[in-house]
Amino acid sequence: MHLKLIIFDSSAAKLWGSFIYLDFYSYYKMIFLLTISALILVIFLLYLRTEDLLITKYYFPMIIYAIFILLAAVFTEYSEIVIKGFPDRFENSYVLLAYLVLTVVSLNLVAEKESVFFLLKGLLVASALLSIQGIFQFYNLDLLTTSFGKHLVTPSGLEFFTNQLSFIGKKVIYSTLYNPNYVGSYAVMVLALALTFFMLAKRKRELWVWGFLTLLYYSFLVGSRSRAGFLSFLAVMVLLIIILGRQLKKNYCRLIVILFLFCLIFAIMGARSVDSIFSDILFPLSESELAKEALILPPITQVDFNSKKHILTLFTTEAKFKFILQDSQFKLLQPDSALTIVKRNSSGVEYDFLQFNLSKHQFLANYKSTLKWNYGSKKAVFVYQDSKLYLKGIQGHLFPLTKVEHWGFSGYERLGSSRLYIWSRTIPLLKKTFFIGHGADSFAMYFPQQDVVGKLKYFNDPAILVDKPHNLYLQIAINTGVLSLLALLVLWLSYLAQSINLYFKASFNCWEQKTGLAVMLAIAAYLMAGFFNDSVVSAAPIFWILLGIGIRINLKQLD
Repeated sequence: MHLKLIIFDSSAAKLWGSFIYLDFYSYYKMIFLLTISALILVIFLLYLRTEDLLITKYYFPMIIYAIFILLAAVFTEYSEIVIKGFPDRFENSYVLLAYLVLTVVSLNLVAEKESVFFLLKGLLVASALLSIQGIFQFYNLDLLTTSFGKHLVTPSGLEFFTNQLSFIGKKVIYSTLYNPNYVGSYAVMVLALALTFFMLAKRKRELWVWGFLTLLYYSFLVGSRSRAGFLSFLAVMVLLIIILGRQLKKNYCRLIVILFLFCLIFAIMGARSVDSIFSDILFPLSESELAKEALILPPITQVDFNSKKHILTLFTTEAKFKFILQDSQFKLLQPDSALTIVKRNSSGVEYDFLQFNLSKHQFLANYKSTLKWNYGSKKAVFVYQDSKLYLKGIQGHLFPLTKVEHWGFSGYERLGSSRLYIWSRTIPLLKKTFFIGHGADSFAMYFPQQDVVGKLKYFNDPAILVDKPHNLYLQIAINTGVLSLLALLVLWLSYLAQSINLYFKASFNCWEQKTGLAVMLAIAAYLMAGFFNDSVVSAAPIFWILLGIGIRINLKQLD
């Protein structure tokens, strides 16, 4: 984690709003990953004898995926983004190929107990340090917010940026992974590892060590407030209990104790309520139902403009506001003028409302055919220009009020922090990426950023940048193609099916079975979290290395 000043080309800058981007969290992770992966690949090719190369069916889907990564890079419209990565993310084509290198190398070289546990110990120690730092961060004792911490991540010559650093705040863990959701994807993997070893521990010392790590990683996960991570962890726990059914009959006490401690930590940290985690999944409510029960108050639910009569109508859950455009100015058509405060000044006319339910709404109509709406911190700017009505969107660009193609989730777009809105606008894009994707990290360039009305309705901000689909599988399908996604699904599902077949009736008397189960559950946890989270350079390398280790352990048992 270190500050890097980056210059971007015009295509990314158009969306991002600047040719200059300051990155703390992803750029140097990307550089480190590529450097280490290249070094590992060179050593691997130089010193591995041909007869020692492990031959397995798992190479085929990886080769297919690699081919589609390259094809997407060749045919992309945005070469610089595909090569360098998009701001904030930097998961470019080289990074995707590096993931495969890590999997292939770990699959071939990490076979013996010593090498497996050497890597796992490194991961678990690093994760423990991140968890401790994250817990301090949760209670607003974050090293990064101190003067020393800020200077620690700021290189010489760029100190003037130190005072401009902003952080998410207390009661949430983002650690050095930038986004709490990424903490969820990371934490659930190491938690699955630790919990499995805890449940299978036979020595008292091992039991205490794995128990401590399990609770530490669990606190890390809870503090991230990542619903995706928490739900995937619960699913993994259920799977673990099913697989270890016979073993748990002997050790049911440790299961009861760990579940009690999980509940206690959840209550003490108070990061989320149980209802906030499960409500969207178990009891999803439509937009109208949410508004009716006063659970949300969408300020603007619909925008209509009659071009012939020049009447703009803004629909809200409280009222319907009508404006008519006359002499280059929007004028309010209000039936009860006694409850409307009108303020005139050189900028235009300001409309405020006395009614309690409308008091948060404020409109400013200036003399340049512009209507500004404010609702607390939320705002929208409508502009009449060239005989058309526009709404200001990303980076102040004007977009016409046109309908954008969407599929599914109608009425439920706001669920999952508006993830269903993003998915509904992303799925229609798959028609053009069935064979070849748009290129690594190019999602933001193809998402309908011009859907200003949709963003206003479901994000309350028409200018927000949607740079990721919040879904690992849609991310792959858009960036490298649907066929590449199918190749990865074959890889992942084949491994999971083989693992379940191996471990469902295993005795767990050897290290291969214990470690294989732990790794399988970590892989499953990451893939389940992927339904709501994206791949990111801060967490994905762990997944791909574990995948290689897991495949090798399975093959070792089948020999």
